[in-house]
Amino acid sequence: MFNIIRNINNVMKNKIFTFNLIFLVLLLICSFFVFPINNANSFYLKPVKAITLREAYILAVRRNGSIKAAKESYYQSTLLKWSAIGMVLPDISLKYTDQRMHVNSAPASAQLAPLMNNIFLFFFPNYQYSFTLNEPAINVGAIPAYMSAVNSSKAAKMSANNVSANTLYEVAVDYYTVLNDLNLIKADGKTLYEAKSHLELTKAKLKAGLAIITDLLQAKSQFYAAKQELISAKNMLKSSKAKLASLMGVAGNFKVIKPKNPVLRKISLGKYIILAYKNNPDLKSLRFAQKSADYETGFYELQYIPKINFLASYNALSNEHFIPQGSTNYWTAGATLTMPLFQGASRIISIEKARSEANMSMYKTMQAKRDLKALVASEFYNVRSLKSEVGTLRYEEKFASKNYMLVEEEFKAGVATSVDVVTALAELIRARHNLLSAKLNYYESVLDLKRLTGSFKRKLINLTVDKLN
Repeated sequence: MFNIIRNINNVMKNKIFTFNLIFLVLLLICSFFVFPINNANSFYLKPVKAITLREAYILAVRRNGSIKAAKESYYQSTLLKWSAIGMVLPDISLKYTDQRMHVNSAPASAQLAPLMNNIFLFFFPNYQYSFTLNEPAINVGAIPAYMSAVNSSKAAKMSANNVSANTLYEVAVDYYTVLNDLNLIKADGKTLYEAKSHLELTKAKLKAGLAIITDLLQAKSQFYAAKQELISAKNMLKSSKAKLASLMGVAGNFKVIKPKNPVLRKISLGKYIILAYKNNPDLKSLRFAQKSADYETGFYELQYIPKINFLASYNALSNEHFIPQGSTNYWTAGATLTMPLFQGASRIISIEKARSEANMSMYKTMQAKRDLKALVASEFYNVRSLKSEVGTLRYEEKFASKNYMLVEEEFKAGVATSVDVVTALAELIRARHNLLSAKLNYYESVLDLKRLTGSFKRKLINLTVDKLN
C-alpha cells in the first residue's frame, strides 16, 4: 500500500516539474518576442566599465566642454594670420553692366490710343565688363601685423594648453579622491564590523550579568555612529564620482582602477622653479601675448610709410552705336602711391593703446613669474611636510588599532569598561580618517606641483588624441 502511494507521489512530482519547465520556456519565448533585447523598455543589467587614469585623461580631452571651447578660441586666433597675409595678396574683381535705352512711342492709330499709351520700346543694348587686378607691391606694415598674429596665435595655443592641463589635473585629483573614498568606505566598514562585534559582546555580557545597561547604550551609540560614518562615506563616493564623470563627459556607471601613486623626482627646489619657468603654459601664454602687443605697436607706427599698389584692368564695351570710330576693348596698367599725411588722432590713439597693452602684458608676466615661483616653493615644502605627516599618521593608526584590540580583550576579561572600548574605537576611527585625509592631501600637493612645472602639458603631448599638441 505504501509503495503504491509513493509511486503516485513520484509521478505527480514529475508531472508538476515538467509542467513548470514548459511554462518557464513559454514565458521566456514570449518575453523574447514582446520585449526584445534591443528594446528600450527591456530590463537588463548594464556592465560596469572599469576606467584607468589614462583612459580618464583621454575621455576628458575628447569630451570636456572647457577644453573644446579653448580649442575654438585658438582656432579663431589662427585666422588673424590669414588676415595679415591678405594684406599682400592680390585682389581680383569682375564688374559687369547690362543696360538698355528706351523711348516713349505713340500708338499706331487714334482708336488704339487709350489701350497702348506709354508703351516702352527698347533700343541700343549696351553692356560692359572689366577685370581688375590690384596687387600690393610694397606694404611694410604687413610684416609686424603678421608677427603680431603669429604670437597671438601662440598665446591662444598656450592658453588652451593651460586649460587642458588644469582639466587633466582636476581629473587626476578627482580620480584619487574616488579611490580615497573607496578606502574610506572599507575603513568605515571595518569600523562598523568592530562596533557590531562589541555590541554583540556587550549584549552577551549583559545577559550574563557582567555588564550594565549603560554599557549596552554606549555600545549601541558607537554602533550607530559607525553606521552613519559608513553612509556618509558612501554619499561622498557618489559625489566624487559624479564630479569625475562631469569632467570626463560620461553618464554611465563606472569604476576606477588604482594607478601608481604620484611621485616626484628627487631634485632641488631651484630646478623645479626652472622647470616651471620653462614649461608652465600659463606663463608662456603671457610671454607670447606681450610679443604680440609689441608687434602690434610696430604695425601702427609704420602707418606713415608709403604703400605702392600695382593696378591692371581689361575693359570691354558694346557701345559701337555711340562711338562708331572708337575702340571698345582696352587695357590699363599702372601703380598707385598711398601715403597718409595726417590721420587725426586715430593713429596716435592706436599706438598708445598697443603700447599700453604691451606694458600690461609685461607687468602680468613679471607678476606671474613671482607668483609661480612662490607657488612652486609653497607646494615643494608642502609635499615634504605632508609626506612626513603621512608617515606619522600611519604609525598612529597602527598604534590605535593595537590599542583597540588590547582594550577589547581587556573588556572581554572584565578588566576594562565599555567606556574604554568606545574611547579606543573612537581614537581608531579618527586615526584612520586622518591617515586617509593626509594621503589625499599629499597626492593633491604632488599633482599640483607637477601641474605648475608643466608635467600635465607633457601628458597632453603623449596623448595622441589631442591634435592641438
